[in-house]
Amino acid sequence: MDFYSSIFTLTKLSENESKLVTALQRFIAAQEVEGQSIDGFVKEFLKTTEKIVEDAKPIHSPIDAFHLLKRWVDDWQKCFDIALCSECTIDEPEIEFNSSRSIIESRLGGWPQRSDLDATVEAIFRLWDVYEFDLRDFLHGKIFKYQTEPLTPLEAIYIANKAEDAKNSYNSIKFLEALLHEIEDGTLPNSPVDTTKLSRMIASAYNRNNMPWKSVELLKERAKEEPENKRLQNDFKKTKYKYYYADAIHEDLLRGGNDKKYKALCRKNLKSQKALSKLFCFYKTTDIPIFFVKAELANIKPNIYLFHDVISDNEVAFLRNSSSEMLTRSTVLQDLSKGTMDVAENRISRTAWLSDIQYPKLKKITSRVKMITGLETEYKERFSNSEQYQVLNYGVGGMYRPHLDALYEAASKSSGPDTTESGDRIATVMFYLSDVMYGGATVFPKVNARVSVKKGSAAFWYNTYLDGEVDTRMWHAGCPVLVGSKWVSNKWIRENGQLFKKPCGLKQHLQDTKL
Repeated sequence: MDFYSSIFTLTKLSENESKLVTALQRFIAAQEVEGQSIDGFVKEFLKTTEKIVEDAKPIHSPIDAFHLLKRWVDDWQKCFDIALCSECTIDEPEIEFNSSRSIIESRLGGWPQRSDLDATVEAIFRLWDVYEFDLRDFLHGKIFKYQTEPLTPLEAIYIANKAEDAKNSYNSIKFLEALLHEIEDGTLPNSPVDTTKLSRMIASAYNRNNMPWKSVELLKERAKEEPENKRLQNDFKKTKYKYYYADAIHEDLLRGGNDKKYKALCRKNLKSQKALSKLFCFYKTTDIPIFFVKAELANIKPNIYLFHDVISDNEVAFLRNSSSEMLTRSTVLQDLSKGTMDVAENRISRTAWLSDIQYPKLKKITSRVKMITGLETEYKERFSNSEQYQVLNYGVGGMYRPHLDALYEAASKSSGPDTTESGDRIATVMFYLSDVMYGGATVFPKVNARVSVKKGSAAFWYNTYLDGEVDTRMWHAGCPVLVGSKWVSNKWIRENGQLFKKPCGLKQHLQDTKL
C-alpha cells in the first residue's frame, strides 16, 4: 500500500503519530527506571515530535506531507533501529515498543516506504512546474498565501538530491540556487550548509548538463574570495576549460516539459474578455415546475456547465464517509482492445465505488441528476443507465493527466455486469465534495476551458456527439492539487436508456446544446 496517493490516508497517518509518541515515552521511561542510558537522537526526536503532535495541523500541502513522511520513513525507523539493535539486549520495554509499531502498522494497512517520500518529492517539482510558485518562499514554508513549517537547509538538499537522482537536473539546480540565495541573504541563520560547498554542487550540476558558462558565473567571485581553497580553485579551473570547448545548450532545453496549454490553464482562465462575455449564469428549469437549478455556462461549443448547490453538506459527508475505508489506488485504462486497467503515475488518487443498491440514500442524488440533465440515470444490476458513484480523494500533488472519459470499444470490456451492455459513457457529472485552497481545477485544453473546484457544485459535459461518436474535444484533466484535500464523485451516464431522451442526430458530429 502507498500513502502518498491520498491526503485522507496521510491524515490517518498523522492521527496515529500520537500513539507512536506515547509508545516512545513509555519506552524511555522504562529505560530510565532500569538505569539504561537513552540515545541522544531518540531523546531529541521525542522532544521535537511531542510538540508537533501537540500542535497537529491538517495535511494540506506538499511540505506538510514531506515532513510527515520524512519522520515516519527516516526518524521513526531510526528510533526502532536504535531500540532493537542487533547488539542490544531485548527486554520488556523493547518488546512493548516494537509491538506498538506492529499494532499501528496493522491498523494503517502498512508502513510508509521510501517510495512514498520519493513520490512526494516528485510531486513538489510537478507542482512547481505547473504553478510556478516562488522557491525561496517555499523553503520558508510559504506557498502563495498558505503558510506552514519551513524546510531546513538539509531537507532542501535532500529534496534537490532526489531530483538529481531522478534525472531532473533543472529542478535540482533551481532548488539549490534558491537555498544558496536564502543563506547568503541571511534569512536562514545558523545554517549548517557551507555556501562554498553548495556553490560547487550547483556548478557541478551545470557542468554535467553542458552549461559551463553558468558554472563560471557562479564560481568566479568565490574563487577570488577564497584563493587558498584548493578544491574550489580546481573546480573553477576545470569549469573554465570546459566553457571554452563544450557545446552549450539553452536552459529551456534542460528544463524540458510539454503540455504548456494544460499547465497554463491550471494556473488561470485563458479565455479572452470577448469569449468570457458570452458566458453567463441562469436558472435551469426541470421536470418539476418549482425546482430550478443554478447553472453556469463554462464553455460554448462544446457546452460545459457548472451546476451550483446541487449536493448538500450531509450528502457530501455521506459519500466521503462511506467511501473512506474502501479507497484503493486509482487505475487508468491501459489497453482499449482488452479493457485492462492498471495503476499509473499519470493519475495520483485513491478510488472507491458506491452503488445505489448498496447505499439507497444515493438514489435521491441519482434522481436529482436525472432532473438536472434530462437523461435516464437509474442504476441497475444489468443494463444500467449509469455507473456506480466513483468517489476519489487526491494525493500529494494529486492529479489526472489529460484524458477522455469515453471508453470506445473498451466500454463492454472494462465494465462490470451492470454496464457491460450499456454502451459508452455519453456524459459526465462530476460532483465537487470539498473546496481546495490552490489548484485542482478541471481543465479542457482543446477548448480552452477551465472549471474551478467548488464544494457542493457539479460540472457536466457530454463525451459523445448525438451520432454516438466520441467528442475528442472533451480531452480534460484534473490539475495537480497544490494546497488542500480534493474530493470528487463522478457519475457517468451510459447510452442505454437514452433513446427517447437524446435521439441520434441526423448529421455527423452534431452536439446537443440543450439541457
